[in-house]
Amino acid sequence: MKSENIVIGVEGMVSSGKTSMCKELVKLIPNTIFIDAGYIYRGIVMAIRENNIDLNSNTLNAFELMEKLNVKFEIEDKIAQIYINGKRINEKEIETIENSIKVSEIASTLDNNPLFIFSKKVIDNYKTNYNVIVSGRSVVDIYPEVDIHLFVTASLDIRAKRRYEQYNKQIPFEEIKKIIQERDELHEKAGFNKKCEVTRILDLTDCNSPYQSALKALEIIKKEFNVL
Repeated sequence: MKSENIVIGVEGMVSSGKTSMCKELVKLIPNTIFIDAGYIYRGIVMAIRENNIDLNSNTLNAFELMEKLNVKFEIEDKIAQIYINGKRINEKEIETIENSIKVSEIASTLDNNPLFIFSKKVIDNYKTNYNVIVSGRSVVDIYPEVDIHLFVTASLDIRAKRRYEQYNKQIPFEEIKKIIQERDELHEKAGFNKKCEVTRILDLTDCNSPYQSALKALEIIKKEFNVL
């Protein structure tokens, strides 16, 4: 059983409930913070669009984008919040279908390695004082030394239903289902969904709430780490 601070990587299928679960999980593990890499990435993409930046992977890499957009984030109430040019980005502003699709497209073409290096330094810095939950794509690439890697999944219908509810039923269910399938394909093409020795599959199909999902994740974590 390890006693030092650990890094818990969380990634998985589109709309499987990763972020909501992590926001509950961070409350259940003492001295823990949550970094939603997907939220930060979507915020960067939104800023790219708002600033009309010509996104050419041959001339501009992810780290240069961070500097150009003056991207920073701070820990508030145990959760990382993103600031772009001094303005805090509201999560609801970037949680749109259009932005999510654009993120998948950009992630499949952009040189992310400089951003991975930057992200690892940030995680190492926080790990000095906290357990760190990191959710997002390519967690294994961002942080190869991840202590446990939870790969979250759920049935396609359940994932579509959750996204349908998130958008207040304003977009047809079948359309959302199709979009999720397309994003799944984009992620596979981009080389996401990598597994490693410490990967544990977490199926949330039968979970009815983020809290229930967090308890299921905690059971897996407690088997290997003394984090309580």
